[in-house]
Amino acid sequence: MNSVDQVRYDMKQIFELWPSDIQRITKCRILLNSVISTWSTNMVEMLKAIVEFLAKNNVTLFVSRQMFSDLCMKVLPWLPNEQSKLLAHFMRDKMQPREVDFEYHMSIVCHHLSYIYEKEGNWKEAAYLLASIPVESYYRFSIDYELDLYMKIARLFMEAGDPWMAEPFVKKASLTQNLTSNKGLHLSFKVCLARMMDFRFKFIEAAQQYYELSHCLLFKENERLTSLKNTIVCTILSVTGDIRMQLLKSLFKDERSKIFIKLSILEKLRMVRLIKPCEIDHIDTLLLPHQKMKTSYGTSILTEAIAENNIQAIKKIYKNIGIESLGHLLKMEPEIAKLIVGRMISEKRIEALIDHTYGFIRFKSIATMPNELEYSHMKFEPVNIHLNRMSELIPADESKQNTKNGHTDK
Repeated sequence: MNSVDQVRYDMKQIFELWPSDIQRITKCRILLNSVISTWSTNMVEMLKAIVEFLAKNNVTLFVSRQMFSDLCMKVLPWLPNEQSKLLAHFMRDKMQPREVDFEYHMSIVCHHLSYIYEKEGNWKEAAYLLASIPVESYYRFSIDYELDLYMKIARLFMEAGDPWMAEPFVKKASLTQNLTSNKGLHLSFKVCLARMMDFRFKFIEAAQQYYELSHCLLFKENERLTSLKNTIVCTILSVTGDIRMQLLKSLFKDERSKIFIKLSILEKLRMVRLIKPCEIDHIDTLLLPHQKMKTSYGTSILTEAIAENNIQAIKKIYKNIGIESLGHLLKMEPEIAKLIVGRMISEKRIEALIDHTYGFIRFKSIATMPNELEYSHMKFEPVNIHLNRMSELIPADESKQNTKNGHTDK
């Protein structure tokens, strides 16, 4: 039976007794097969002994590269994951001092380890291993390999919830993708870019990218539908504006949208009507984990996005509204509601003034009061339900009354 000491002795004998590199490779392969065929508890230690010997400077590259290829291609994939990880890390450590000589083999080892860590859900460690591959060094990898590697590293960092670490690799991929004619990789880059924008909360840019991908015939049907779902979510989460409105119109007309969301919700968003809490809950089921993060105000991204929509809807009906009443309608703390309005004002997405003295929001651009049919479609139930408790509400022709009493209809 083989032992670690016996393996070390056999490796030494091979290089002392056989002068030809071809003969040495043949004998090393026989020894390697003998080690892995006789399963034992110290098998990994015996394999480490072979690796340690092959990594020595006095072993010719012709022999060591051939044997490291055997270990990378045949042994590492064959071993159980835990033992494979131990051997792969040991190989990486031993080859590191001669990185220039073993760049190709180190890249295979890093890919193998990254694959195992990815299966374990250790996204960041998987990304770091791939990022350690020296793609721009002496051993020249192909452009397609580089591009695919950069995108995979970026994806892993995003899965780990660290889009800031992913961004440099997306930028590298952006430069590299101009050097290839591979249509599949070009398409993969568009997906990577869309996800990057999504994870960085650049939702309107992500939505535009996703919607383009949702119509790409090079995608399978399920991939196009996934892109459409992402379009819906990112559009809803984006800030109010013209591009968002155009996307909402397109999504409302797209028959596929009803697979993921009630068209009545899209219509309300498109027409800037009040969204109810139950409808917000429906949208929430579509969100990915990173899209459920809290904002600096302590609320969810979705809550703020719907609040902005509802503020625009309220603006269509009232020219003045008490901050307390606004918070009540938006189902959030009045102070948070005031901060959201303030942000919309500063970003010039709504024309209004905040009257801090009397606690009012005063909308500056006054739209025409909707007709009876349009008003009924808005289904402004929260106002009707709480009308009797909101004594500060006053009609437009009584706007000169004491502003402390409430808000004013248009």
